[in-house]
Amino acid sequence: MPTPFGDRNQPTQIAYDFAEDVQNLTNGDINILVKSNGRALPHLAIPAAVMSGKVVAGEFLLGLLDKKDSVFQHDIIPLLANNYKDAQLLWQASKNNTEKQLNKLGLHYLYVVPWTPYSFFSTQEVTRVSDFNGLSIRTFNNTVTALIKNLDAKPVQLPFAEIQSAFSEGKLNGRFTSLSVGEDTKIWTYAPYLNDLRLWIPKQVVVMNKAFFDSLDVKTQKAIETAAAKAERNGWTQTQERVETDLAALKDGGVFYKEPSEKLLKELEKMKQRMTQEWINQNPTQNGGIYRAYQDAQKQALKAQ
Repeated sequence: MPTPFGDRNQPTQIAYDFAEDVQNLTNGDINILVKSNGRALPHLAIPAAVMSGKVVAGEFLLGLLDKKDSVFQHDIIPLLANNYKDAQLLWQASKNNTEKQLNKLGLHYLYVVPWTPYSFFSTQEVTRVSDFNGLSIRTFNNTVTALIKNLDAKPVQLPFAEIQSAFSEGKLNGRFTSLSVGEDTKIWTYAPYLNDLRLWIPKQVVVMNKAFFDSLDVKTQKAIETAAAKAERNGWTQTQERVETDLAALKDGGVFYKEPSEKLLKELEKMKQRMTQEWINQNPTQNGGIYRAYQDAQKQALKAQ
């Protein structure tokens, strides 16, 4: 089971726990070997490897599949769900359609783990929308590419392993990434300016090759699903606990920290509205239904307070 990030990141730690639980619950009949930090496969190669059966299971950013179906874009629309309460409501609204599309790709859904919020790290201070103009910013899918272009910046697609060297060579000026990845990679050594935008809380998804999962007996399937449910519960709880500790570590490391201005957030809100509508327009029945269900859930949550 390849996973792209290092052992200190919460999704990877939960993957190890998941593998141990599967082994225990199946009495050793199923053993999952987690290969972290991109050692087995680069991040971008993991989805296709699981689809083809090259590997039985894998973990990757859900939004990497946004070319396959627009449902996966919900995960990385800026400001659509940028706190954990809303992120959970959005996931509940989109989960059924997401699983359906994963099945069509030959992937059996196991669980998701949210990241700590994605903010913007750069080689220079960014305080206004105009400060993004002309910056070379790392992208990893169509949705992020659209955001970067909306900011009048230049999207640059690079493998995860090449990011730090690209900064040192001047090929990159900025990147959107989670507080956890920033802390883990000592981002202050190559992109020391943090504008804590908290644009989205994307999810790592763990999937299994569907043909392989379907070939297992019911008892084994249930054992894997039990371990997966526990992993997802822990993911939502434990990741939230990392936000403040990761932020403190970034500041201790030497990051120049800045909270976004009200003006900058207003400009980004306009982009959110435009990108949300563009997402809905791609599949009004599916995506529009998800958005309406999400809005309804938000209203119910407010009433319950």
